[in-house]
Amino acid sequence: MIIIDHNYQITLKDFERVTREKVPVQLSEQSDYIQYINQGQEFIQSAIREHIPIYGVNTGFGDSCRNQFSYEYTKKLQNNLVNFHGCGIGKPFSPEETHGILLLRLISLSKGYSGVRYILLKQFEKYINIPLLPIIPEIGSVGASGDLTPLSYIAATISGKRKVYYQGNITDSDIALAQENIKPIEFEPKEALAILNGTSVMTAISANALIDTIKVTQFMEILTSMTIEILKGNKGSFSKLIHQIKPFYGQVKSAKTISNYLSTSKIARSQVEINHSVQDEQLYSTSNIYLEHSIQDKYSLRCSPQIIGVLWDTIKWFEEWLTIEMNSVNDNPIIDHGNKTIYNGGNFYGGHICQGMDSIRSQLANMSDLLDKQMELIVDNKFNNGLPANLVFSKNGDSFINHGFKAMQISCTAITAEIMSLSYPISILSRPTESLNQDKVSLGTISARYTRNTLELIYYQIAIQLITLSQAMELRGINDFSQCSKDIFHELRKKVPFVDKDRPLDEDIINTLELIKGTSLIDIISKYNQEN
Repeated sequence: MIIIDHNYQITLKDFERVTREKVPVQLSEQSDYIQYINQGQEFIQSAIREHIPIYGVNTGFGDSCRNQFSYEYTKKLQNNLVNFHGCGIGKPFSPEETHGILLLRLISLSKGYSGVRYILLKQFEKYINIPLLPIIPEIGSVGASGDLTPLSYIAATISGKRKVYYQGNITDSDIALAQENIKPIEFEPKEALAILNGTSVMTAISANALIDTIKVTQFMEILTSMTIEILKGNKGSFSKLIHQIKPFYGQVKSAKTISNYLSTSKIARSQVEINHSVQDEQLYSTSNIYLEHSIQDKYSLRCSPQIIGVLWDTIKWFEEWLTIEMNSVNDNPIIDHGNKTIYNGGNFYGGHICQGMDSIRSQLANMSDLLDKQMELIVDNKFNNGLPANLVFSKNGDSFINHGFKAMQISCTAITAEIMSLSYPISILSRPTESLNQDKVSLGTISARYTRNTLELIYYQIAIQLITLSQAMELRGINDFSQCSKDIFHELRKKVPFVDKDRPLDEDIINTLELIKGTSLIDIISKYNQEN
């Protein structure tokens, strides 16, 4: 149970617990907290009766804010706001994503600067815990003035309109509310605007994306380790000294992790072993020779800590930004009821989220490119140190008519091209809208969605790579591989058999994807990091 009040600070781990592990939330029921929240709405009510212009309460929205009107129109204005923003398009966000959106909107409103009643916050609590999840179309937000259109679907369902996910089905929200014996909310002045005017959609999608990005980065390290083993590569590139003298946090972390995986490998070689293996007595009688094996690996192996480390560092600073955004008051206007002041500002602007997602996405494109390079080294017999071309081997002696992993390598490259096409920075594409009132917008939600889409693609690429690596391991003979690699191999073989002749591999990819998105492989990875 997570208790939420104005002092609660959510972490990425807590976000994951609520949205993925379904840990319930509870709004504080302390009387002083309830009073503190309700005082914001009471102050708004008194201000509009004194004819003080309050944006979006007794004035129009956006460029229409110079239109002020009397108290009797204020409730209708809130309903109109929800109605005219009901123009979202595209597929809906997933139930898991919507769960996160509700959670973060509740946290922002619970700080007490938005002018909403406690009863509205309790409605959010019920929606999260049941769960009762609004159907929210993905497209329609420019990220300022917040995620207006997608968040309108939350406001609508809370008031008994539009549709929700409920008990595994899509149904009208009023029907679901009736079944749960919950009354729809009738909005008081400012309340609908408080729901719509914020960054909770882009931030929730980004939080989910960051959780998955951490998982992808962990897979990148074990995939790289397995590739080094398969190619009989150089453990020395991950020696402590190299990375101590260029001590970027992510680089050091990644080098240590890969070195841990390789520590029990008998097939990957140390720098000393490599140096001694290529010594040749001929140099005593001739001026030069051509070494049979290279003394160092290609960049996609040797420089992997320097490549993967950049993503770890990007994750580190973006998690700091994300945590601030998750715990922020990000609507407008801000109601400082303690000092009887109302401020007009721009906390709904999602610039940090957009920049962070742009940066994460560009580094994911680098990971995809790294996988593509490593895949080429494994399947191409010009580089794979004695393995058959395309990793095809038939006991019947008809390998010449089989092409094994040739198409898998093509698919891997196709994914990389598609991921690269999504990596262009969204943060520089701001477009003016709404009569030039919103003349500079963040586009944070678009960037978050693109990053989410990139992650879906790179998961497929990881699946292809795992199948390929397992094939290569079996061709080599798995006895000399590290214990972690062997455990990964055995777990995958429960789902994907050895490829001894050409056959469709699409179902194998889907089965592997399920493993990747589950916990068994990550549990193996975590085990060997803890042990070392």
